[in-house]
Amino acid sequence: MQTKILETVIALFLRMLTPEMLRVFADMVLGFIENTVAGTKTQADDRLLLPLARMIRVSFGIEE
Repeated sequence: MQTKILETVIALFLRMLTPEMLRVFADMVLGFIENTVAGTKTQADDRLLLPLARMIRVSFGIEE
């Protein structure tokens, strides 16, 4: 019963999403990742995650 309710809620949610809403959400997630990574002392995550976030932004046309 709970599974069916959850499936229905997720299906409704997915139908309501527009490409622009997904772009805004992705921008928020990427901004959070970029800010968190930039605030750490380690450089390994800077070298890995920041270019990856930049690549995702460029690929999907998400401005910074």
